[in-house]
Amino acid sequence: MNTYRFRGKQPQIPAALLHKMHELESGAVFSQEMGGQWIPGSGKKTAFKGIVLPVTDKDLVRDVGGTITKDSVKIYTNGHSLAAGSRVEDDDGSVYTITQELNHNALHPIKRYLAERKGKAARR
Repeated sequence: MNTYRFRGKQPQIPAALLHKMHELESGAVFSQEMGGQWIPGSGKKTAFKGIVLPVTDKDLVRDVGGTITKDSVKIYTNGHSLAAGSRVEDDDGSVYTITQELNHNALHPIKRYLAERKGKAARR
């Protein structure tokens, strides 16, 4: 089996385009000891650098689930991984929920995701 390595600098989003964002974690859990009750927790914010961009026509073609709306956006990072369902806060206070990862390929660390702005996902 051949293993290819990317030699030289890996592609990155220019630092001037990136700004501070936060991945939000609620800290809340379901407690089995308390009969499956919801226990609120203190939230945690994990800082990372990212950029929010509009969804393009190409993204509409690539979307398998048909879940892109006029309020959908793309979030790009230089390697910070986000899971579907994660919540992200932008520096302007907007909160987004990650709906899926859009794969580039395995050659570089740029990650991109589809996301819905909080409070807007119900509109179709």
